[in-house]
Amino acid sequence: MKNFFLSVTLYILKIGLKFIYFFIKLFTKTKNKVTMLSRQSNNINIDFDLIKEELEKINISNENNSIRINNKKLQIKVLCKKIPNRLLGKISYCFYMLKCMYHIANSKVCIIDGYNIAISVLKHKKSLKVIQIWHAMGAIKKFGYQVLDREEGSNSKVAKIMKMHANYDLITCTSEATRKTYSEAFNTDINKIEVLGMPRIDYILGKDNKINEKLQQLYNDYPRLKEKKNIVYVPTFRKNETIDIDKITEEINEEKYNLIIRLHPLDKSKVDSKYIIDNKYSTFDLIKMADYVITDYSAIAFEIATLNKPLFFYLYDIDKYENSRGLNVNLKKEMESSTKQNIKDIIEIIENNTYNYEELKKFREKYVQTVDTNNTERIVEYVKKHIQK
Repeated sequence: MKNFFLSVTLYILKIGLKFIYFFIKLFTKTKNKVTMLSRQSNNINIDFDLIKEELEKINISNENNSIRINNKKLQIKVLCKKIPNRLLGKISYCFYMLKCMYHIANSKVCIIDGYNIAISVLKHKKSLKVIQIWHAMGAIKKFGYQVLDREEGSNSKVAKIMKMHANYDLITCTSEATRKTYSEAFNTDINKIEVLGMPRIDYILGKDNKINEKLQQLYNDYPRLKEKKNIVYVPTFRKNETIDIDKITEEINEEKYNLIIRLHPLDKSKVDSKYIIDNKYSTFDLIKMADYVITDYSAIAFEIATLNKPLFFYLYDIDKYENSRGLNVNLKKEMESSTKQNIKDIIEIIENNTYNYEELKKFREKYVQTVDTNNTERIVEYVKKHIQK
């Protein structure tokens, strides 16, 4: 019965949005405009920020400092807002969606980094191109259509009603191996997926010195990070579960190492404040600073590999996780020497300085083929070609 009412509610929502969008399209003119949409956070993320900066370089007029393509001013709109948990917040989000629909309707290009209701369920103008850059550099764990009706996946009926991941013209990724995974997860033609990279790679590799300036601020705020080796623990989010942090903290020799723990924003696990770094410093900043990084099924592993940092997979619940979610990467095979179910085994490798960098190199070469600082440019070049038509 619950699923029936949910389905009816979603159908009504979809019909209402289509009705409103029909008139929005009717009375709005397509502009020389790029709109970026995200519901991953309420603030602009590093990928959107770098794309925005690169777009702003296009045909800048020295006379009036305006941005022009074919003598038309390029408009750039960035809209970032998470779906609130509370009912009133969800109601207000519906009005926010109307704002998004207006900007989608008068844009030539829309760039998104996750599932977007308005993009997927509505019928858009033929002139609109939608680029999905996703919010991760790859997918160690299965997602999207790969996990329908599984414990940590979406309901297949809901996915069908809401046309999950429909209407994409281009999906970017960082490797040929990821193309196949994305084709399954997005349920789309593999030819729509191109190895263009991700803007964040430019950032973590130090383009324009931005991350190095951020690290200097980090060291000024936390001088202890310069005094010892730093171990950063970045676990993935586990639905309806918390992480036993004590298993990690009990094994780290704090006389010798700083332990920094960065949880997923949705994770409710309790962590002592001494292991926390202010959120004004991103996870990318932390892994750039780290001497060793421990994760599990998080896609942050690909950023760590890009930086050639000693990367460890602490998979204490791998059997359970494979049953509830499933994996795209066989970590026990591909990263055998650094994939452990006991944290003591990881600490032993760190202590004995016996990390297998050759294994890490093979992992990086397979999953991150865009290890350069031209990722943002490649994506913007695609945008530019469409705008100039």
